[in-house]
Amino acid sequence: MSDDVGGGARIVAFTGKGGVGKTTCSSATALHLADRGEKTLLVSSDPSPSLSDILEQNVSGEITDVRGVDCMSALEMDYDMIAERWKDKFGEEVYEVASSFLPVDREIIDYFANAPGIPEEFAIAEILEHYEGNRFDRLVWDTAPAGGTLSLIKLQDKFYGHLGDAVKLYVRIKDRLRSLVEGEVKKSPMQIISEWRQLAQDCLDMITAEDTKFYVVTIPESIGVNETERIIDNLNEFNLNVEKVIVNYLLTDAMCNCKYHSRRADMQERHLNQLRKAYECDPGLVLLPRLPDEIKGL
Repeated sequence: MSDDVGGGARIVAFTGKGGVGKTTCSSATALHLADRGEKTLLVSSDPSPSLSDILEQNVSGEITDVRGVDCMSALEMDYDMIAERWKDKFGEEVYEVASSFLPVDREIIDYFANAPGIPEEFAIAEILEHYEGNRFDRLVWDTAPAGGTLSLIKLQDKFYGHLGDAVKLYVRIKDRLRSLVEGEVKKSPMQIISEWRQLAQDCLDMITAEDTKFYVVTIPESIGVNETERIIDNLNEFNLNVEKVIVNYLLTDAMCNCKYHSRRADMQERHLNQLRKAYECDPGLVLLPRLPDEIKGL
């Protein structure tokens, strides 16, 4: 990849199907940026992350300085901890409103904290917090396998839309609801819904911003080619910026001194030509060879 990874983007995100090397590419990119003196946060939103394995230190749940590397920190998101942070931030006001007109106990907080969309919403909101802050120059985002990442983005869009419907519903019932909760709560339901909707909008704005760039990581096999096409179509649907397609695990001539590897190299070349035809000009390809050793440690 070029020395200026992501064209100077604030967020450099790596997506692709499982097992293609997203975490490896993310880690190498973060290390490269940190070595240039840029304060870099490497963050994984994968529910089954492997950053700790690659970095050979525990980075789960909390931002952790990477040993031996100035300017580099890492974080594997812990979705249980994300739910706890949601409860700390919104739990009391949700309970106040709900208990003011319904016979509910405090378990309602746990119900909302684990409702569909809430943990995912706050996973992106955590990235937003660092995006808007000034602690880090660059954020390198190791996303979940493509299906999960695209679902996360689609869910974000749906979450924003559903909150808009919630506003319309509240407008219809606000007079009746006001008489029930007036004087009982610090924030009205309308205020809470509006704050959540603004957070969802801010997250969408961050994902689609000009300084957020996506790299699609793939392999030169039919399943990789097909998945890459689907991923790029979905990213384009949401107007996300696709910077490059990274083709990983390519066999070099030096590796192909037996019949098995020669056949695999021929197969890879056919699929690489498909990728060249589709993406060499736009958004462009980055070719990475298969390495003889496992990649871990710094």
